[in-house]
Amino acid sequence: MYTDHFGLTETPFSIAPNPQYLFMSSRHRDALAHLLYGVQSDGGFILLTGEVGTGKTTLCRCLLQQVPTDVELAFVLNPRVTVDELLATVCDEFGINYEAGASVKTLVDKLNEFLLDCHANNRKAVLIIDEAQNLSRDLLEQLRLLTNLETNERKLLQIILLGQPELLEMLEKRDLRQFSQRITARFHLEALKQAETEDYIAHRMSIAGGSGKVFNRAAIRRIYRISKGIPRVINLICDRSLLGAYVEDKTEVTPAIVNKAANEVLGLEKRRSRQQVPLAASLATLALFMLGLLFFLQRDLPGPAPEITRTAEDEASEVTQPVAPPPEKPLPPIRGHRTITEAYHDLFALWGSAFEDRDTHPCELAGSIGLQCLTDSMTLDELQTINRPVIVRIATPGNNDRYLTISSLNEHAVILFAGTEEVVLSHQQFEKLYDGEAHMMWRMPPDYQAPLKSGDTGAAVDWLVVRLSLIEGSLPPLETGYTYNELIEARVRNFQANVGLTPSGIVDPLTWIHINSVEAISIPTLSGTDQG
Repeated sequence: MYTDHFGLTETPFSIAPNPQYLFMSSRHRDALAHLLYGVQSDGGFILLTGEVGTGKTTLCRCLLQQVPTDVELAFVLNPRVTVDELLATVCDEFGINYEAGASVKTLVDKLNEFLLDCHANNRKAVLIIDEAQNLSRDLLEQLRLLTNLETNERKLLQIILLGQPELLEMLEKRDLRQFSQRITARFHLEALKQAETEDYIAHRMSIAGGSGKVFNRAAIRRIYRISKGIPRVINLICDRSLLGAYVEDKTEVTPAIVNKAANEVLGLEKRRSRQQVPLAASLATLALFMLGLLFFLQRDLPGPAPEITRTAEDEASEVTQPVAPPPEKPLPPIRGHRTITEAYHDLFALWGSAFEDRDTHPCELAGSIGLQCLTDSMTLDELQTINRPVIVRIATPGNNDRYLTISSLNEHAVILFAGTEEVVLSHQQFEKLYDGEAHMMWRMPPDYQAPLKSGDTGAAVDWLVVRLSLIEGSLPPLETGYTYNELIEARVRNFQANVGLTPSGIVDPLTWIHINSVEAISIPTLSGTDQG
């Protein structure tokens, strides 16, 4: 209706998952890299999660347009089915013939036969499941069993799961730990930032043949505050805003038009009116309470204090008196853990994980969730640069060393904790007590075994090429089977020099940590915000 009014070839803010309109923020580029890796790699699960409307399905549509010709792809949109219905759907998607009413065993045998044939013809099979938070435990277990289909060289089926954050909560359950251990790459797709929201709107308007100037800056700020950066909500508001501007015969969308549009598509006014009744009652009750409290206190208040006059001598003495620097705050009580093993459980909590197994050292369990332990000598400045929570050993009075985890670090203080106890130290206090050794976790690339160097091959090298491409601002390649050669080494040296590392050309844990920091890998940080 409004396309001619704004000179558009089509409506730019349809909520249909059209890859042509995909806006590649840094998070979306990284998410697509995870999906591309899933297509390239051999077996296991790739997990992509995000809130409703963040663009998971659109990314998947974009992936489908880039799938290599040697890949057989199955795409399941609705997994709220039984085990035999899911297997039948997978067979249908792969074009596998089976008899009506076939049993689960028959369907699995047919699928295995198909996968072996793909392997024999150097083809890969990838299964993508959307809305994976709707999978039941029985279905998750059946999918895990499907990844057991393998030859001596590799697994035969790669499964990519797209789901809402509830899926992450499901996979934290102890009875699904075997499933979680099969996940080789994870990524959580977050909402757009305000600047990205402005670029997103301009991008979609441009694709539709229009101008981003239709939405003024104030209107875009309002859209961002209401939508919280969720692309689907942005689309709803923008579409109705364009219609509103057309109805009012205006060529610019203003905050007033955005407010009206948001009320129409999201029902904000009705929501507020439902909230205002209990809120008004609460405010009235609070006001009566405050009046009563004020009356009670005034009964016993003393009279006005006698006025104190200041002489010139008083003021002169204040000016000439030297100002002493504030004394260092006394050292707070530091309890901490007696063993580093106890502290590691605190550190894992910051990574969103927990292990019920208290007998095995946590570092032995870390690999099951894609993490690895690292111990290194670091100064306070280096800790701030690395920007990861770390375990440190603190010397307490009586030479009783204790282990605590740094959860936050700013220009004024170092905040540490052990269990439920929190300690805040100044930089000076911390440096007096810290022995210089830091213990931390870092997220490994897929199939990581050791630092990468010249001549290495495998999934970790392929993943390195993907990451470097994203960091350098180019789309990740679809090819696999890279060898760590002189060209890749030169790119690594350049990256290491840019982030302040020694340009050794060897991709060690510190290099991977900095690689993870550049793009939106989900990691806890000392600056107080998760990256990714």
